Amino acid sequence: MVRRMTGPGPGKILLNAKVYLEPPHYELRQVEVYLHVRGYSQARVTHLDIEHPSLNVIIPPREGYFLRVYALNGGIRVKLKQVSKYASSYVSEILILCEEINRVISPGERTIAWVGGKEGGIYLGFKKKYVDKLERLAEDMGIEIFRK
Repeated sequence: MVRRMTGPGPGKILLNAKVYLEPPHYELRQVEVYLHVRGYSQARVTHLDIEHPSLNVIIPPREGYFLRVYALNGGIRVKLKQVSKYASSYVSEILILCEEINRVISPGERTIAWVGGKEGGIYLGFKKKYVDKLERLAEDMGIEIFRK
């Protein structure tokens, strides 16, 4: 049996988002950003999925790091552990522009998140206080949360 690790599925809410590699402010086209809720589609913890195969050049599948996350008006900035070569440029940050994220992490706030590689993209796992806020956002968007 082949498990589908990316794309739509139960408990995955597609967010209106744009993703850029910084510098050189390169927009990833056809990227999908999901709020993936615990208890659905094999998720053990509520997290964000950023799905685009190019991200595997920066964080390969089955690798991950605790990285700094900075909230700004309209989204978050993820500071990479080390500069990565992407095409003919060098990338040090991933910029995720998504208004809904600011309901979870307010502009000016910063935290640490686990950023892991998966086939076809990356995922961001946040501290418990942000996971709780992600789940409240999911509830507001019509997803039932299974309480422990």
